Amino acid sequence: MKRFNQSLVLAILVAVAFTACVSQKSTVPGVTSIRSLPGNDIAQADMDTPEIAGQPQLNSLISKKINSWYDDFISDAQLNSQMVEEYGQPFTFESQWKVPLNNEECTSVLLTAYQFTGGANGVEHMASFTWNKITQNLISLESLLPLVLEEPTVEALAAVCREELTTALSAENDSNLQQMILEGTEPVAENYQIFTISEEGLTIYFPKYQVAPGSAGTQAVLIPYLK
Repeated sequence: MKRFNQSLVLAILVAVAFTACVSQKSTVPGVTSIRSLPGNDIAQADMDTPEIAGQPQLNSLISKKINSWYDDFISDAQLNSQMVEEYGQPFTFESQWKVPLNNEECTSVLLTAYQFTGGANGVEHMASFTWNKITQNLISLESLLPLVLEEPTVEALAAVCREELTTALSAENDSNLQQMILEGTEPVAENYQIFTISEEGLTIYFPKYQVAPGSAGTQAVLIPYLK
């Protein structure tokens, strides 16, 4: 009976997954905001998804990523459903986006989401897509490095990020923080998966806890284009 009740809760959560959808133009030219507000007594969400005009493949990637986060939220909410009464309110999920660049050649998108399904802290998500509209492919970080670094290597990128983060976080005299920065910026691919481009340059994002304590939040390093 317990398993049946849990399955019923999950079915109800999934059933309301895409109710109350609203489509409206955003402040970014060529981008529409698709907002959905699924919810019930157990889980409520405010999902804002960008839709790039004329780019169905990119839109599919964006939608799949946000939906995967939402599915994880629903799964966690189902597992912890007995805690809702204790908290006195439904579990929550919220997704947001930024499009730093959207021109004739490419689009760069940053996705973020936050979910709370019990415990001391919620869970934060972050992902990015930089898309070549001409080739209809994602643009790799490696192909962008020559635009911002005289020595276009991940090692050089790490050095720049370490210097910028040390200043931004006032870590010059904090050995523990320096160690976090050093480890979080190690020149390996997984540390530099989240990035966008804009008219100003390349921005690398470091999620919460990667290079500093959680209280510092997400960190971002903007590297201007070479002149």
